Amino acid sequence: MQFKEAIDQFSGWRKFKVKIQTVRGYDQTLRQFCLFLRNPEIEDITINHVMDYLNGMKDMGWDQNSFVGKCMALRKFFEFYRLQGYAVINEELIPIMQAERKLPRVATVEEYKKLIGAIPPKTNDPRHIRNLALINLLWDTGARNGEILSLNMADLDMERRRALIRTEKAKSRRPFREIFWTADTHGNLLQWIKKRGALEKKNEFKDRDAIFISIANAQSGKRYTIRGVGEMLRKYSIRAKIPYVNAHSFRHRVGHHIIKSGGSSADVMNILGHSSVQSTAIYTMM
Repeated sequence: MQFKEAIDQFSGWRKFKVKIQTVRGYDQTLRQFCLFLRNPEIEDITINHVMDYLNGMKDMGWDQNSFVGKCMALRKFFEFYRLQGYAVINEELIPIMQAERKLPRVATVEEYKKLIGAIPPKTNDPRHIRNLALINLLWDTGARNGEILSLNMADLDMERRRALIRTEKAKSRRPFREIFWTADTHGNLLQWIKKRGALEKKNEFKDRDAIFISIANAQSGKRYTIRGVGEMLRKYSIRAKIPYVNAHSFRHRVGHHIIKSGGSSADVMNILGHSSVQSTAIYTMM
């Protein structure tokens, strides 16, 4: 079987096991490797081919941590076909590099204020109104980008300023957790919900339950995407003349604040929805 055909079948199978983002990441890695080898038969690929590919990227200066996901993608691919009886390389031969521990990027209060200041005040533009409420929620809650974007209107308890969200990386006992927000954020969220209702009367939304929807583009009326949030934060960061502040830097700020204020690793785990206490170790190190 040729490599390209094998990738298509492998990606189709993986869709039923993991999230679509993971499937796309593995698919991209495998297609890059396929291009490097010029689409050979999978049984003709040797461990030397794999090492030549990895060493080439290393020589070009790729970050060491980026190799972990690439090597895992290759391992899973060859394991899949080995278990089906193909004479492919043993996936255990593919090395997994040790990830380098790096202190996370933590957004500061000053950066947050400048970011918010880049949003025009008293605007009637629904994009700015939506973005302000979204940024406020990310800052207050420390929730993951995807967790906030997955919120539906029915998930909100506006009287108590809280919501129930599905924890993205929960593996067992806590698939859901609560998030809370401040009075200022609540006011901006109410303003967005009101604007959202006015927009829905004019144009029917494709994702009618989603709180945060795309506006004024090909995806208009659909649930706002992680990519869209990243681009939005980048534009505001440029306008505010600050280094790029991404959504995860807000999350790191909350974790750092909890430990700095005397909280425990268990507190960080419960509030941020970590799947294990080990995930909180970086904040105690800080």
